[in-house]
Amino acid sequence: MPPPPFKLTSPWKVRQFSLNFKHVFSLEYLYKRIHEWLVEEGYCMGGDNWIEKLYLERVDSGGGKQIWIWWRTDKMYPPMGAKFFKFYLDVDFHVLNLKNEEIVVNGKKVKTNKGECEVFVTAKMEIDPAGEWEQNFILKNRYIQKFYLNRMYKSQIEKAEDMLVRDAARLLGAIKQYYQLESWLPEYAEEAFHAEKGE
Repeated sequence: MPPPPFKLTSPWKVRQFSLNFKHVFSLEYLYKRIHEWLVEEGYCMGGDNWIEKLYLERVDSGGGKQIWIWWRTDKMYPPMGAKFFKFYLDVDFHVLNLKNEEIVVNGKKVKTNKGECEVFVTAKMEIDPAGEWEQNFILKNRYIQKFYLNRMYKSQIEKAEDMLVRDAARLLGAIKQYYQLESWLPEYAEEAFHAEKGE
């Protein structure tokens, strides 16, 4: 996050989280869970504007796959009312040595994967994405912009940043729940992939 003074520019990075997991997991299931979370939270509306900007897969001589996936999502904040802030959540997957695996769950064989997966969640924010201030005779003045953004709207901008960081942390919490890792911010993300201990 750049320090104030805030400016009307392209999106800036507010926070980045990452999570690395190396074990048996289902890449397809993880893919679907994260996508469903983004849809439910309004970051992914579907339709023609598909969020996947990159899918790259390589197979090594041993049959292990290396995969890169880049998702780019956004939503307006607040959802209703003035469209002054735009939130961006970039989700990047990097998968190493992914191979097919079979495990037994509740007495049944289940096809799954084994490998290492690192997920990066980058939260970015933009002020006045429609460029309305630049079209206004008074507000396009740089001195007036500086005064409003760093005096009048400073607390609102910081509050919006906090909401965006919370969204990114909740998404990370949903991924941790899938992997059954401890999370400091609980988030419901459907059933975990692995059975609970003792089951």
